[in-house]
Amino acid sequence: MEEDLLGARKNNGPRKGNDLNVRIEITFEQAFLGVEKEISVTRDETCENCHGTGAKPGTSPVKCNVCHGTGQVTGVQNTILGQIQTRRTCTACHGTGEIINEPCEICHGRGKVRKQPKIKVKIPAGIDDNQTVVLRGEGEAGEKGGAKGDLYITVKIKKHSIFTRSGNNVMCEVPITITQAALGANLEIPMVDGTKETYRIPDGTQTGTKFTIRNKGFKSINSNSVGDFIFTVTVQTPKRLSKEQRELLTELAKTMNEQPPIKKRGFFG
Repeated sequence: MEEDLLGARKNNGPRKGNDLNVRIEITFEQAFLGVEKEISVTRDETCENCHGTGAKPGTSPVKCNVCHGTGQVTGVQNTILGQIQTRRTCTACHGTGEIINEPCEICHGRGKVRKQPKIKVKIPAGIDDNQTVVLRGEGEAGEKGGAKGDLYITVKIKKHSIFTRSGNNVMCEVPITITQAALGANLEIPMVDGTKETYRIPDGTQTGTKFTIRNKGFKSINSNSVGDFIFTVTVQTPKRLSKEQRELLTELAKTMNEQPPIKKRGFFG
């Protein structure tokens, strides 16, 4: 019975509005830099015509004469242990404790109207895939003066054609030529923000070698730390050579005590 009494007070008192959940999709660069997005949300808002009372302007809801404003009806149930007093939701007022004799013409007595407002949300730099941004008070309207619910925005990040993410580090592969790998080279590495960083790789660099550019990764949302930019070089072998290039490589192979390639029709001759 105590539970029913608490429930009655809860039904009659202010109630917070429902929370809402939406999903949005952003690019890898937007997750890196942060972005402001405008989204449409379908939600119940307080009726401006009746100010949430549900009654026609100039009138007011009246106390329910069935439950006397409690929203609950008391009953007696006979059991083998004797009579037990019970409470149930009043069907006359649906637990509100009030009857609206003249409903609002706009909301038809609901006290709320369905709308689709556009809301701006700031997505912070460094947000990760499936993380959520919360906007307080942007959910459904409350009842009887209750607070509005909240809006939960879950972020989906599109896959990038070049970059991937590992923690707060940005990862990518950078193709280099045989001569760049052998002699060393200054590489222009594209950053996520659109800038470029010059990085010197040493001579004799092997394919699969990783290099790190410090503090060029994602910002941490919860601290001042910044991840790194880590790129892996991939040595690409040319598929076609000019006559001059082939001769030069053949001479190079001789100086390195290598046998020049011998053309064969098949593996067995």
